[in-house]
Amino acid sequence: MPARIPRVSFIGTGVLGSTLAKALHIKGYRIASIVDRNGSSALALAKAVKCTKVGVVAADISPQTEILFLTVNDDEIGIVAAELSKQKKPHVKSMLVLHCSGVHTASVLDPVRKKGARIGSMHPIQTFPHLQNPTKHLAHLRGIYYGIEADPNTVMQVEKIVQDLGGKPIIIPKELKSLYHTTCVFASNYLTMFLNTISELSQKMQLPVPWTEVFGPLMSTTMENVIKTSPSSALTGPIIRGDMQTINLHLEALARHAPHFLPLYTIGGIEAARIARDHGKISHEKFTEIIRTFRKFIRTHTFPKLIKDTK
Repeated sequence: MPARIPRVSFIGTGVLGSTLAKALHIKGYRIASIVDRNGSSALALAKAVKCTKVGVVAADISPQTEILFLTVNDDEIGIVAAELSKQKKPHVKSMLVLHCSGVHTASVLDPVRKKGARIGSMHPIQTFPHLQNPTKHLAHLRGIYYGIEADPNTVMQVEKIVQDLGGKPIIIPKELKSLYHTTCVFASNYLTMFLNTISELSQKMQLPVPWTEVFGPLMSTTMENVIKTSPSSALTGPIIRGDMQTINLHLEALARHAPHFLPLYTIGGIEAARIARDHGKISHEKFTEIIRTFRKFIRTHTFPKLIKDTK
C-alpha cells in the first residue's frame, strides 16, 4: 500500500516558495494552506496549486498542516517562528517545520521546536531570478542538490521530500552552514558579477555583435576545462605566464576606460597569482613581483568613489 502523502502549507509566496509549492503540487502533495502578507500573491499561488485556504498572518495556516515551509526572507524566519510558537491554534506540535535559507541553521526555528515541532532546513542549490519564466524555475529544480540539515529522526523525511522533487539531498553540518552559503554566493552571485564586468567592458568596445556571442565560446570552454580537470589546471593568461607588461597594460586600460573595475581586477589578479604559485605554475619570486605591481598601482592611482557621503 503506497505511503500517504502529507499535507503541506507555505508561509511566504516569493519566487522560491511559489516554485516549491507548484513542484510539490505537481508531485501529488496536497497544499493545505498558503499564507503571505500580500493577500493577492497568496491567492494567485493558491489558485495555481488548487488550495482553498489562504491567509495573511501565520495563524491562518491550516490545522491539517503536517509539513510547514517558511519561505520568507532570511531575516524574517526567526520572527515567523516566534509568532507560530505563541499560537494555540493551529498548534505546531505535530508539524515538521522547514525553512529554505542557505545561511541559517535549523536552530533559527527553535521557538517551534520548543513547542514540540520537528525542525529542519532544506535549501535548493539553484538560482531563481525574479524576472524568469516560472516554468523555467520548475525545470531548474530537476536533478539539483539540496543542502539539508535536520535531527537524525527528521532527516529521512526531509530527504524524501527532496527526492520527490527530483532532487538529491546533501547533508550540511550545522557548523559549516555559513561557509556553505558563502560558496553558493561565489557560485552564483559573484559569477554573475564577473559576467557583468565582461558585459560593461564590451559596451565600451562598441562590438558589432552581442558580447555573449564574442566571449561565449571562451567562457564555456573555460567552464568545461574547470569541470573536466580543475580550476588550477584550467587557469591560463598573463598571470601564470608572469607577463608583467600585459598586466600593466590591463591596469592602464582600466584606469582610462573603467576605473571602477580596478579593485576587482587587482583582487582577482592576486587570487589568480596565489593559485598559480600554490600549484607550481609560477615561482614565489614571480608571485611577489606580481603582488608588488598591484600594490604599487593601487598606491599611485585614485580609485573612483562608489559610495556617496551621507549627511
